[in-house]
Amino acid sequence: MLTKEELETPRTACEILDWVTNAIESFHETKELRAAAREGKFFAKELIEEALPIALFSSRYYGASGEVLITHVLGSQQYDATVEDRRAQPSPIQFIETTVSDWSYEESLRVELLNRNGSVPAYGEVHAKGPKGNRSKLRAESGTLKHADVREQHIAGVISAVKRKADKPYPDGTALVVRVDDALPFRDDDDVAILDDVARSELVPMLSGPRFRILALEGSARVHLAYEID
Repeated sequence: MLTKEELETPRTACEILDWVTNAIESFHETKELRAAAREGKFFAKELIEEALPIALFSSRYYGASGEVLITHVLGSQQYDATVEDRRAQPSPIQFIETTVSDWSYEESLRVELLNRNGSVPAYGEVHAKGPKGNRSKLRAESGTLKHADVREQHIAGVISAVKRKADKPYPDGTALVVRVDDALPFRDDDDVAILDDVARSELVPMLSGPRFRILALEGSARVHLAYEID
């Protein structure tokens, strides 16, 4: 099982993504581990929601440098990772704060239904009654969405994620990294271009000021967008 000590072990920008990828794959070894990961057990929540975007950003932004040391820090402090940049010309980033753009209460119900039934519609309203563990009703309607509607839903999620962080205090030299689901919503170049336009016109101005130095939108496939904050 994954431990706090393993998550918080310092790793270079050239090795951190491989380590996180292997750790995520270890949760796919059995049906029980897959279910536990979906529920966020055994530090799976911190691995997927914090360590993965930290690793994606660090590997790409620092060019997988062996001279940049990243340390994931668990807890309620004002950052999720520290950065020690030992390069001759270091970047101004000393801290990384992460957030997710693709998670909601309805998604948590969808995961609960997936663990119970083994499958769940990707779209459509989810109905639940009663507390978790003692539901009197939990079912999902089957639904379909046009690709453009899926993209717009996820863009709204990105905007909401950044808004949640915009007015909170963070130490100088912080990069805000937002995890983006690019498996479907941003699968094409045109989708990424639309997200880029929204980031430049809405998100970067939202974060202007001394709190953040970088805004990064990170997906596992196509999306790697980073913006300097004035």
